[in-house]
Amino acid sequence: MFFLSRLENNFNTQANLFTVLVHLGLFIFMIFSIQWKMQVPYYAEVELWDTVPTQTKPAPIVKKPEPKKIKKPAPPPEIKKEPIKADRDAEIQLRKKKEAELKKKKAAELKKQKEIEALQKKLQEQERLEQLQKQLLEQEKLKQVQEKLQEQEKLEQLQKQLLEQEKIAQIQKELRERDLSEKPRVALESDQDILGGTDSSELAKYKTLIQQKIHQNVNRQLCGLEPDTTLVFKISLMPTGYLLTDSKMVQSSNLPSCDEAVERAILQSQPLPLPSDSRLFSKLKDLELKFQPNAIQ
Repeated sequence: MFFLSRLENNFNTQANLFTVLVHLGLFIFMIFSIQWKMQVPYYAEVELWDTVPTQTKPAPIVKKPEPKKIKKPAPPPEIKKEPIKADRDAEIQLRKKKEAELKKKKAAELKKQKEIEALQKKLQEQERLEQLQKQLLEQEKLKQVQEKLQEQEKLEQLQKQLLEQEKIAQIQKELRERDLSEKPRVALESDQDILGGTDSSELAKYKTLIQQKIHQNVNRQLCGLEPDTTLVFKISLMPTGYLLTDSKMVQSSNLPSCDEAVERAILQSQPLPLPSDSRLFSKLKDLELKFQPNAIQ
């Protein structure tokens, strides 16, 4: 049983076994069908005479024995070539089958290799994308940190400026108080002169300069087209020309964009022009400014 089961799957062995059986059958057929003994043919003896003798009596007619026909040996049977052809066809089919299987295996292996390469490419692209995302995140973090540092530096600078301005204001206040304590009469006379109009032209001059500087920085396109658009702001100044506090809007133009434009212009115009005389500055540190952005200057 083991031999038969093994023989079923082995086509080469089947073909070889079939060829051996065919040759064995032919050999047996040749042994039993061909006569191998040779028969000796029968020959008659005849005497030849130069002259014909006189015949006294007719000689008896002797019938010549007919020679026996020698049977020719039968030709060997022709070997059929169909089994050999069948064997060759079987071998060709086996070869074709093996080649087809090999081709299928190679195609499957190539397909697997291509799939593996495609997966590797996808993985590489994903890794590159992840690296780019990490780099972008790091850059964003760096930008945020830099912006925070810049904001902190600006705040520190503003704080330093405010401290310096406060120190300057305190020094100026102390000087004014000292001047007032040492020369009360001179201060009273100077105040009376200012109130009387001796320095009113200087006050008007600086107030006009402040308004002009702010007006130059106003974006008029945000204030419409009406010429009577009016805004009023209150500001408090330090001796350096910077705002002591935020500007306060007293009268609105009823156009939020215009109000914001004037407020931005006030911030952009710092430092504002101020006199070096502390007595004049005391009259200009708290101002109420009127703006008409669309009015003809």
